[in-house]
Amino acid sequence: MTTFDIEEYLSRPLLANLATVRPDGSPHVAPVWFEYRDGQVRMVVDTSAVKVRNIQHDPRVSLSVSTQERPYLYVMIRGTAQLSKEGVPELTRVLAVRYQGEEEGNRYADRLLKEADSFVITVRPDKIVSWTAAD
Repeated sequence: MTTFDIEEYLSRPLLANLATVRPDGSPHVAPVWFEYRDGQVRMVVDTSAVKVRNIQHDPRVSLSVSTQERPYLYVMIRGTAQLSKEGVPELTRVLAVRYQGEEEGNRYADRLLKEADSFVITVRPDKIVSWTAAD
């Protein structure tokens, strides 16, 4: 895929599998909602999540975003993650609407913002690899 194709692909509401490194060196993988913008991947996660503790210990992460139907496509991103409280409300709403639609997404975001304590994870890619069934 070209850079344009990758950006277009990552603009779709697909789940990413986020891999982090546990303190014992073993991997931890979890599905996440994400936004790819300005060359970075951002997601919102609960502050108590295993992935947060793992990133605090070792910020190296990988993400895999793949289709489940033909034509099979995937993008893998390897990079360094950073945790922040900045932008949690805005990104929570953007992701909820992206993945659940306007009405349901706004209801979900309102509930989550009242009930959850969250971080924004920002991944700065070191490497991006893509593959299509045509490759």
